Amino acid sequence: MADFGMLFTLILVALTFVIVGMCFIVYIMIIGEREKRKLAESGSLPDEQPDEECSHHFGYLRGYPADQPVPDECFGCVNAIQCMNHKTQVATTLASEPAEP
Repeated sequence: MADFGMLFTLILVALTFVIVGMCFIVYIMIIGEREKRKLAESGSLPDEQPDEECSHHFGYLRGYPADQPVPDECFGCVNAIQCMNHKTQVATTLASEPAEP
C-alpha cells in the first residue's frame, strides 16, 4: 500500500514549485514593463517612423515588378510591408468622387 502522507507531501511540494515559478514569471514581466516605461519616458525608445525620408513615394513597392529584386534602399525599411500593401491615394480619391454628368 502507498503511503498517502508521503504522496500528499510530494504533491504539495510540486504545487509549491509551480506557484513560485508562476510568481517569478509575473515578477519578471512587471520588471520588464517598468523598464519599458522608464525608457519611453526618457525618450530612448526608437520612434515608430524612421527619421529619414523615403526616396520613393509611399506605395512604390505596390507597383514594383515581382520578378525584380527589391531596391536596396527599400530592403531595410521598416515600412516596406505597409508600402507593398498601400493603395494609392489617386485610386481612392477617384473611387470616392461622384461621376460628372
